[in-house]
Amino acid sequence: MRNLIIVSSILLLFSCKSTYEDTLKSRDVEKKEKLAFELYEKQDYYKASDLFKSLIQDKKTGSGIEKMFFYYAMCDYKIGDYGLAAYEFERLVQKFPRGTYTEESQFYIGMSNFKKSPPSYLDQDYTYRAIESFQLFLDKYPQSKRKSEVNQKVDELTRKLEFKMYMQAKLFYQMGEYKSSAVFFDNLLVEFPDTEYAEEVNYLIAESQFKLARKSIESKQIERYKKSVGAVKVFNKKYKTSYYNDRISEIEKKSQEEILRLKKDLPEYYHKIGDYDQSISLYETLLRRAKRNSEKQNFSLQLFKVYHTKCQKANTQDKVQNYEDLMKYYNDLSPSNREHIKTKINKEVESARIGYYNYKKNAAYQLYKEGKYKHSIAQYKKLLKDTSLNSGSKDWYFFLLANYKFSLSLEAQLRERQLDTIMSYLPSIEAIISSSPSSYDAKLKKIMNKAKNQLKDFPVALVREPYENGRYKLALNRAQTELRKKLSKKDEEEIVYLQIATSLKYAKKGKRFERYERFSNAEKLFKRFSGKVNDEHLKEKLAKLERRIKKGLVKYQIKEE
Repeated sequence: MRNLIIVSSILLLFSCKSTYEDTLKSRDVEKKEKLAFELYEKQDYYKASDLFKSLIQDKKTGSGIEKMFFYYAMCDYKIGDYGLAAYEFERLVQKFPRGTYTEESQFYIGMSNFKKSPPSYLDQDYTYRAIESFQLFLDKYPQSKRKSEVNQKVDELTRKLEFKMYMQAKLFYQMGEYKSSAVFFDNLLVEFPDTEYAEEVNYLIAESQFKLARKSIESKQIERYKKSVGAVKVFNKKYKTSYYNDRISEIEKKSQEEILRLKKDLPEYYHKIGDYDQSISLYETLLRRAKRNSEKQNFSLQLFKVYHTKCQKANTQDKVQNYEDLMKYYNDLSPSNREHIKTKINKEVESARIGYYNYKKNAAYQLYKEGKYKHSIAQYKKLLKDTSLNSGSKDWYFFLLANYKFSLSLEAQLRERQLDTIMSYLPSIEAIISSSPSSYDAKLKKIMNKAKNQLKDFPVALVREPYENGRYKLALNRAQTELRKKLSKKDEEEIVYLQIATSLKYAKKGKRFERYERFSNAEKLFKRFSGKVNDEHLKEKLAKLERRIKKGLVKYQIKEE
């Protein structure tokens, strides 16, 4: 009997297999469809899938093809091949956007991704895909009977993402990566404001900020302790009574204590690392806020020390200014503090001033060598004001020499002023020469004599310069002006000659119709002023000018006729 049953089962199996294979190869669509659904109902999804696939290929288009697509996708879903199922459902939605099975397919796209969503410690790409798919479903079908189920699935997926972010933040916290943990906890509250971990997270943000501040370098600690205090305030505002109340109070207390300590210690830290300006700024703040006199004296002394170090480290150019700044704090110190540093500082101030003077003197001399006389003069002028430092005749020599050479580059009127400036220093030069003789005394006297001689000849120079440069009209005007002044006989005769010579040049340079008139004016000037000249050499030169004037008059009078 037992053997009979086994034989019967084997025969039945082979019979079913034969029926499935024959139907799969058959062209009978109705028979194939009937068997496909029978196998689907019997949960033989692999064989059903093959038949549905064959039906899709047989039908290609027409009535019932959407149904075949749907059940073909459902077979993949039932088998557990959720990736392929999602793909097939998406294909159906694209192919039949308003079909009978479109809503159901959109739901199963979400479910397929939901089934692929891994545990929270793994990558959550499919979790995001599932949420996105379900959200699209709710947007398209807000009245769907599956709405409640979909919302439940979305909540479940959201909690998974929430838990993952929470565990990531906790991991950073446990590893001592407090900066990262604070950021992740903050992001958790932003992305999941209703998170069940909110109370713990708010506490851990405060603790992360506190521990981060404690681990930080001194320059960043105040700012980070302030963030810790800020996080405490946020926590206390949200949770009046909490399991963490005692801990959070301790964090606030220690943070405030550290801030107060650092405000006093941080300036010294900046002093040590060489950031003197930052150290000074912090000490000045503490000095302004100090109430007790002992505190004020202490901060003044610390400021003094920072400035002193800054002075010692400064380059030559900045040293004097630094020492000048230093001395204003010296006056704020108590007599006892002031006394033991007075001698040392005075010596250093003097040394700095001398070093600075030499630096500026060399710079002024270099400008002189480069021919930048105007800038050199300006530099020397500042330096020579301090009679306790300038090196007497030598510095004055290069200062006056720069002035003199600069005057040579100027127009006559401006040069006169420059020469007057040089002469204004004569009393100072005489005093220096008499008090501290040096090898530069003779050179100084030579410059002064040159300036004197040029000034003596200046009325003539005022006329000669434009005459020699072809600016005849200007020369005539200046000659007329100078001849009205009280001049020496020599200067007067020289200017008369230059005036007549200029008038002749001016006549020759005129246009043809102007020349006769200009020669006439030259003749008038000759008749009026030539009698003032007694010098024999100038008389000879004037005679030549007269002949040229007469020749010009004849020439241009004939031309006009």
